[in-house]
Amino acid sequence: MDNLIISNIRQRPIRTLISVVGVALGVILVALNTGLVEGMLNDRLRREQGIGAEIEFSRRAGGPLSPQSIMPLDLRYLDRLLRIEGVESASPVGRYIQTGSSGLGFENVEGIDFNSYSAISGIKIVEGRVFQSDDEVIVDQFRAERSHLSVGSRIPVFGKELRVSGIYSPEVGSRVKISLKALQNYLDAPNKCFSILVKVKDPSKQEEMQKRIASELPGNVVILRRDLQLGLGRNIPGIKGFVRAVLTLSIVVSSLVILLAMYTTITERTREIGILKSLGASKRYIIGVIEKEAIAISLIGVGAGLITSFIAGWLIERYTSLSIEFSWSWILIAGLIGLVAGVVGAFYPAIRAANQDPIKALAYE
Repeated sequence: MDNLIISNIRQRPIRTLISVVGVALGVILVALNTGLVEGMLNDRLRREQGIGAEIEFSRRAGGPLSPQSIMPLDLRYLDRLLRIEGVESASPVGRYIQTGSSGLGFENVEGIDFNSYSAISGIKIVEGRVFQSDDEVIVDQFRAERSHLSVGSRIPVFGKELRVSGIYSPEVGSRVKISLKALQNYLDAPNKCFSILVKVKDPSKQEEMQKRIASELPGNVVILRRDLQLGLGRNIPGIKGFVRAVLTLSIVVSSLVILLAMYTTITERTREIGILKSLGASKRYIIGVIEKEAIAISLIGVGAGLITSFIAGWLIERYTSLSIEFSWSWILIAGLIGLVAGVVGAFYPAIRAANQDPIKALAYE
């Protein structure tokens, strides 16, 4: 029976190729999209963990389109936080989200007070200098290397071409930083920020400090950054729904391609099936032949899809600022989806072939 399966695949190379491509496409959809999601979340998590602050102080946003929704916190809270016993230092941060430099995803631009931010995070300028005007930014080494930036280069921020005045290290927070004053001017939000990073004198007492700050400055949001980091994946809207949609789409695409290809193949093979049945082949045997053929095609498609995904992932990381991480669990899921789609897609054609009347099948032209 194995020889029959191999000969059927060889006799119809175009049909086989179409089926392989269909399965491979489903695998690529799962592997690449989940790899991008995991890469984005893990990269963001690593950079957030490197900031060094234990507490983030913020305020609930205002209207969805108002400047206060982007920069809702009054800077006067900074002095009040620094007066609280147990607070070592604090640094205000503004945030602005724009389209990613590669045209894919999004990019977070941070407005910072460099002196207080570097005291908490430990970032240092390794090339060039700190921004000194509203039209200057600093970028981390990763962004500089991936985007081929150097001191004096121009990058788009706020729809304008701003000059890179310096490159910093290590990679913490956003990859592009601008002065907080410049961000306030661009967003027309004077004396405002998104949040204030708080470093406490004794990190082992950060829960106690969280309660103290919340008690002395009620009505605000006081979050331990370790909790914020653990919930990062859950806090991105629609991330789980996106992954489920990708999985469903992958199964549907692969199953439909296999079904159509196998259905056409069964129609072309009507006389062959009639000969098999006239020689005593059972329904189970015929279904087995067709399903094994579909599994063989699916295995080829899974292999092709995974190889293509790894190559595409390498190209994405090499030529864009996006991060992609393939996990063995998702690779296994992608492979299983390809196999299941092949089996499901071939099931109806197999049943139809097994139920054919051998006399009519032999007379089929």
